Amino acid sequence: MSKPVRIAHIADTHLGYRALNKQDPETGRNQRTVDFERAFEWAVDDIIRQQPDAVIHAGDVFHYARPTWHTLRHFIQQWRRIEDAGIPSLVIAGNHDTPRLRTGGSAYSVLDLALPRTTFYAGYDEAHDITTFSHLNLHIQAVPHGALTNPENPAFPSIYPNKLNIMVIHGMVKGILDPGKHAEPGEEELDRSLLDTGFDYIALGHYHLRMQPPGITNGWYAGSTERNGWGDFEAEPGYMMVTLPGMGEAPSVEPVLYPHARPMLDLKITYAENMRGREIADEVLRKIERLPEDAATKQQAMVRARIFNAERGDKREAESILRRELTDTIWHLTIPAEQKQQPLPGEKVDVDLEFPDLRELFAQFVEHRKGDAFNDRFAEVFLKRGDLALQEAIAAAATIAPEDEG
Repeated sequence: MSKPVRIAHIADTHLGYRALNKQDPETGRNQRTVDFERAFEWAVDDIIRQQPDAVIHAGDVFHYARPTWHTLRHFIQQWRRIEDAGIPSLVIAGNHDTPRLRTGGSAYSVLDLALPRTTFYAGYDEAHDITTFSHLNLHIQAVPHGALTNPENPAFPSIYPNKLNIMVIHGMVKGILDPGKHAEPGEEELDRSLLDTGFDYIALGHYHLRMQPPGITNGWYAGSTERNGWGDFEAEPGYMMVTLPGMGEAPSVEPVLYPHARPMLDLKITYAENMRGREIADEVLRKIERLPEDAATKQQAMVRARIFNAERGDKREAESILRRELTDTIWHLTIPAEQKQQPLPGEKVDVDLEFPDLRELFAQFVEHRKGDAFNDRFAEVFLKRGDLALQEAIAAAATIAPEDEG
């Protein structure tokens, strides 16, 4: 009988992420880039403190496939501490880590040299059969993002008898998102047939909300270590400590929450029909004043103010007033693009305020022209090729890294 094994399951650290054009007062670098580095450093501190038997990173170490030198150095510096603590570790590449051109090379080839006691997998090969953790009676199947982009699903060898079996994989489990919705460029959907119930644990990466996918009894998403944007509003940043009690026994998972994640405060929608700019601004200011968080929290928070049904000029005036008068009250204000939305009596309004999904818009464009401008066969081919071109263009844009993190 095998003894229990404790594993730190971390994912989606997105080092190098930058946004909002705010500077860290100590370093002068992008504040969100620094936020993500501090979250990662905290996770490494806590993992070393807890001394698990192994560490697994389930992908998206970096936010860009070509991280800056500063970002690369930060990861090496921190992960070397895990090596020096004598904790064996495995890291796979996620979609953000994987170059879109297969001949483009990978930052992981440098990591492999800089961190020789860590097992890295980042290519387009099939699933990797790992024996690094044999001293723990542990067998791991590692499936980097690149392996999921091949025409056929990766082929796995049989579950190893008399061992604890783990799969590490990066992608979106089919059925989590609404049909037809794409979370981000380069995402690969995981068919449930890949997620063999014979594994004692499946360490998932890619989805930033810590969760057990519906119907997957042996797998968990660890979540992200910081929130990337408003799409992560409901996320609780951190990582997971997983205990495998024995072969065939259900794993136990313990979320380890990052206590210093930058706060995100979402105001109730302001319906601004027939309101002038000053009136709109005053209504938003009242909502900020009524927030239950204390002043110190507000001063560090990203705040979202959704304004519906305003005239364009009035909305712009309100935004100008708010940015001027909230300088010392909150850290950053986000006002999404204009919305036209009428609330129904007693109905909670829940709208998607992200920029429209280009692939979805293209599919609607083709669908509306079937039987008119396009026959069915032409529409099918046009949709397939156009959607592929859009995927490649969006993915290419997502991997362009800023040259300077300052």
